[in-house]
Amino acid sequence: MALLDQEILKEAITLKEEMVSNRRHIHENPELGMDLPNTSLFVENKLKEMGYTDVKRVGEYGLTATVGKGDGKVFLLRADMDALPIIEDNELAYKSKIEGRMHACGHDMHTTMLLGAAKILKKYEEQIPGIIKFMFQPGEEVMKGAADMIKNGILENPRPDAGLMIHVMPGLPLDIGTVISAEAGPMMASVDWFDISIKGKGGHGSMPYTAIDPVVPMNAIQNALHTLQSRELPPNAITAITVTGIHGCETSNVIPDNVSMGGTIRSYNEEHRQLIKHRMVEISEHIAKAFRCEATVEFPAGAPYFDNSKEVADHIKKALPQYLGKMYMPPMPMDVPAMGSEDFAYISHEIPSSVMMIAASDLRKGGVYGVHHPKLVLDEECMPYGAAAYVGVALSWLEDNQ
Repeated sequence: MALLDQEILKEAITLKEEMVSNRRHIHENPELGMDLPNTSLFVENKLKEMGYTDVKRVGEYGLTATVGKGDGKVFLLRADMDALPIIEDNELAYKSKIEGRMHACGHDMHTTMLLGAAKILKKYEEQIPGIIKFMFQPGEEVMKGAADMIKNGILENPRPDAGLMIHVMPGLPLDIGTVISAEAGPMMASVDWFDISIKGKGGHGSMPYTAIDPVVPMNAIQNALHTLQSRELPPNAITAITVTGIHGCETSNVIPDNVSMGGTIRSYNEEHRQLIKHRMVEISEHIAKAFRCEATVEFPAGAPYFDNSKEVADHIKKALPQYLGKMYMPPMPMDVPAMGSEDFAYISHEIPSSVMMIAASDLRKGGVYGVHHPKLVLDEECMPYGAAAYVGVALSWLEDNQ
């Protein structure tokens, strides 16, 4: 497949204008969570235009299709499609048309790059030594989409033998489009969202003695949670407990009946993860009771740590330079563990899977905003390289594992 190796990136570059158009349409029309009717339909129609006749819904808005021939090995390629509830703060001609929603994590690019890969693969279908399966996923930001697609059969008929995801990485001092692979082993933390609600008795701000103020135990709970890492976990525990919002009464002279607090727990150790959740419930309930209130704790969403397969990671390091040349970079050493999370982690615990990052803005040229920031601007020049990386890894893995 040497000739094909050399042609893939050229093919991807010829699709740049089409990819830019697709990406901007998705960027202008962001949808949230598991509810992606328009995005899913857009992707479905694009796949059908390419000649895919087996496009199927997986769950309500997840999509899959396959390309290739025969009964050989199956490689899974995944892109997430959902946006974030963020107000976009830039002057792009194609900024979000929907107030309060923004593709601030690059999922519009992930989807576009996988559509580009699908078009290239359809052209070379007769040369694919196996089957490549696409996974267009909703609900990554709410940590529900991958689990829902597993429940609805994404890993069946046919069952993938290995898988890959790509994520944009802004703010690196690298050429736009540089693709970076990851070392084997745990490489993204588990995550659990938490919601703590405190019920008291509201009243007038001038007479707190006639009320049961839920704000007081909420403050005590927040402070106590930060002692879990310093007092109840070993010093080498890699965890992060972050309170990201406290919600109560919206006027200054009223003591509310109820207040709530939310945030996330991150960990690389399943025992630590479960201990934190258990202790969070105990701390909240007992502190609330001490102040004559009631506490409820819920964990509405979560995902395990990402288990980066040695088999797939080693293959990427060997194979991808043939497709990308100098635009491939081996794993970069990390001084600080990555505490970000990814619900493709559910897939990684089912089949050998790996993740690659792609440089999508240049720190040397003002690309200073990271993902989830309202001023994030990503460079569309990266997309052909992402599409070529999807294709290159899948094709070469199938060729090596016939």
